[in-house]
Amino acid sequence: MKYRLVVFDFDGTLADSEESIMYAMECVARDFVIADVDRARVKQGIGLPLQQGLEMALGLDPVKVPVAVELYRQYYNDVAFDKTRLFPGVKQSLERLVRNGVLLAVASSKSTHGLEAMMRFLGLFDFFSFVAGAQDVERPKPAPDMVKLALKVLDVRPQDCLVVGDTVFDIEMGQRASADTCAVTYGHHSVDELRSFNPTFMIDSFAHIVSIADDGDGHCLLAQGSQ
Repeated sequence: MKYRLVVFDFDGTLADSEESIMYAMECVARDFVIADVDRARVKQGIGLPLQQGLEMALGLDPVKVPVAVELYRQYYNDVAFDKTRLFPGVKQSLERLVRNGVLLAVASSKSTHGLEAMMRFLGLFDFFSFVAGAQDVERPKPAPDMVKLALKVLDVRPQDCLVVGDTVFDIEMGQRASADTCAVTYGHHSVDELRSFNPTFMIDSFAHIVSIADDGDGHCLLAQGSQ
């Protein structure tokens, strides 16, 4: 077994929540009389704390952000459980990883309560030995705090850990924790953006995670940043 622990991002990595995120952003923009929402800018901010994502996506005055955060959460919660879906192969791959003795963790910028509720709804929660949300660390992504906390709680060395995510914030978080990293290209950041951070692996299908975690086999993948 190449890795004892795999730490996953949630939105854009395990689950497709883009429709819910875009809906909530568009509703907040309407409330603040913002005519157009640039979907590309919204996607660039996914993975950061919600406050930063709203500032980036809508160009809000920081004074208005706390109200926008509360509005966003209301709108998001109205639709998230109906519109969020797992990406293909996620549940089956997680089952295989656990069966192979790999520890699993989630590191997300979502609120801890909301993250755990969605994981339970999607039938994922019991696969994971550790779950960290925005409230669990002092410094959010791309700081390494969530990965370092998982390593400490689960007693795993950084060299035995793989961090998997769809944004450059996930890749930087893993690198700053001295872990290997795997970028998934079906999420919110582009292949070129992800490649610029030189992840250890890049994949276009979640199912490849099983072979990577087992023996570090990256020969069948899109690209290997540092292989």
